[in-house]
Amino acid sequence: MPTPTALISLRLTEEQILGLDQRIGTDGFRNRSDVVRESVRRFLSEGDYHRTNLEISVGADLAKTLERFCALRGENLASVFQAGARLYMQREIELANSLDEIIEDRITKISNEDDDSLTP
Repeated sequence: MPTPTALISLRLTEEQILGLDQRIGTDGFRNRSDVVRESVRRFLSEGDYHRTNLEISVGADLAKTLERFCALRGENLASVFQAGARLYMQREIELANSLDEIIEDRITKISNEDDDSLTP
């Protein structure tokens, strides 16, 4: 027995309606209501407003490679992306810290050279 539904009124801009209409016929959406229902379902399934899930487009080639890698290593895709994101952020922080140190060292060296040139 289907779940009972209620009819609601909703005001949207023409641009938003066009966006809905562009989704009709894709992913099994038969009409605007299907698109709106799925959007509401996804929004409500997030639980709180702090996103813990991301949707990332990686392209067909990388998706296939990731799928094969995960199967080979017995990893799940989420853990691979989490590890990759952590490594990327760690590397960027280390590079930034290293760059800051290089700049500070250079500034100190230039300051010392300027001080030396002023002494008789």
